[in-house]
Amino acid sequence: MVRRSRGRGAIVLMGCLVAAVAFAVPASAKTYSVSGKQIVVDAEAGTYKMRGGLIGRWTQTSFQELETSPIYHGRGTELFKGCLDRRHDRSCKRDPSGTLSFNFDYWALFASADPESLVWGACWHPIVEGTGDFAGAQGVLTFVDTPTRQSVKTRYIGNVTLGSHHAQGALRTARSGC
Repeated sequence: MVRRSRGRGAIVLMGCLVAAVAFAVPASAKTYSVSGKQIVVDAEAGTYKMRGGLIGRWTQTSFQELETSPIYHGRGTELFKGCLDRRHDRSCKRDPSGTLSFNFDYWALFASADPESLVWGACWHPIVEGTGDFAGAQGVLTFVDTPTRQSVKTRYIGNVTLGSHHAQGALRTARSGC
């Protein structure tokens, strides 16, 4: 008898989880894969140009150094203002636009105390919030820094889901039924 109750409970729980997933992303939500380059405009001011899946300006708004050895670790916030080039035409015309706010964690290995001695760097950027067409956006970007003879080349890849502000309400509704 006890096993049957546990089995039924598991079936009910699985049903609730399936319902939550089914209602979590409405038909209007769409996920876009993005990738491209981040180009330094003013390193000291923390401003960059974004090219590729995201077109616009990227600004570091805060930074805190957490560790320096053996792996450098920092954390902060950033703001993107621009568009998602969903038609891949290098233009923002008729593409979703607005701002995206990010938190980030950055890790790097340096060959010495000299900041120019970068061996590698990587960071993780979950979306915190958005405005304009990015209101309710969700997703995450990862960046990789590769040293070159002249400077550092930064590439990014990730995904951005638009229309997800509707998904949060649907997910809460689905959870409350179980």
